[in-house]
Amino acid sequence: MKTKISILFIIFLSCHVNLALSDSNFKTTLGREAAIVFNGAYHWGKQKWQGPYHNELLFAWFNARTTARNLKEYKRFINYQHENGVKFIGYYYSSTTSSPQPAGESTVFPEMKIPLQAIKYSWIVRDAKNQLVTWPNRKDRYFLDVGLKAVQDAILTRCVGNAKQLGANVLFLDNWYYKYWAPGDMNEVQWTEKCLFFLMRARELTRYNNLKLVVNTPSPPQYWPEFAPYLDGIAYEMAAHPNRLKTRNAYEQELNGYEKVMKMGKTVFLYTDTLSHKGERWDEEGRKVAATAMLVMPKDQPYWGGIYVCPPRFEVWPVGGWPMWPKQLGKPLAPRQWNGNSVMRKFERGSISVIVGEHPKFRITLEY
Repeated sequence: MKTKISILFIIFLSCHVNLALSDSNFKTTLGREAAIVFNGAYHWGKQKWQGPYHNELLFAWFNARTTARNLKEYKRFINYQHENGVKFIGYYYSSTTSSPQPAGESTVFPEMKIPLQAIKYSWIVRDAKNQLVTWPNRKDRYFLDVGLKAVQDAILTRCVGNAKQLGANVLFLDNWYYKYWAPGDMNEVQWTEKCLFFLMRARELTRYNNLKLVVNTPSPPQYWPEFAPYLDGIAYEMAAHPNRLKTRNAYEQELNGYEKVMKMGKTVFLYTDTLSHKGERWDEEGRKVAATAMLVMPKDQPYWGGIYVCPPRFEVWPVGGWPMWPKQLGKPLAPRQWNGNSVMRKFERGSISVIVGEHPKFRITLEY
């Protein structure tokens, strides 16, 4: 006889539920280097869920970013990752901004954006009053006119060269825009054209240097098929946003966008625990984003062409979180099905459903 276990998640409520295994079964067996494998957990003190079993589950095949104090430590970290099955290691770099190079010995290595010392001030975007355009709340971080060939050459030659020298095999570009916002007195169309030109140059250089190319973008998923041909993967920090969960059409548009690029062989990376416009965290545990990913996950999840969820930024997930769901639920039996404002997908050993509206609800049902 099968037993059904239903767990309900409601947006904006904090739900701490361990779906499967207890941490008492595992011991911390690794040192400081273990934090690197977790990709989203950069705080060395968060070691509660370390161990070989967790490393296998938590994003082990791809790491978008590795930080260290110096080159020697960085090399040790990425060698550790390779030894433990990480197949793709990214070199993280901002695609559109510049900041001053830290004075003295930096505590974060390698550099993550082109330093001001390496650019010309004529490359910085200006507003209608001819003032330099900076990042919100960061007066020392400037937006660059990436439509200029000189800017493209400066950024891409530097970050592609760094990636090759450091032993990374993926260039992970952050702060890339498409039909979403524009700095200074530019409109979205102008900024989109410049960013797309930059991306095409990045694709050319990464292919020549045998690197994969992934961008992190705020662009809504319905636009992704337009620029996906120039990429291997797309990272996104606004999945399952409350605004999209208000209506069936908006949520389906997001899901459909993921599916289209996956069918093109592109991987989708969803990041969790992002702040809303009110400064609230709408998915602190990452399980709403995880359920969203499961609704579109391919039957045979590949590395490139699949969908993956990064652990929350400030806490390493327990084994009962997202990494266990594919194992617990098994393969999907059919595509998702809508019934009014509710969407459901059935799996070999359970189902996932989402009810959209002002107060969205998520349900994971396990059948054993």
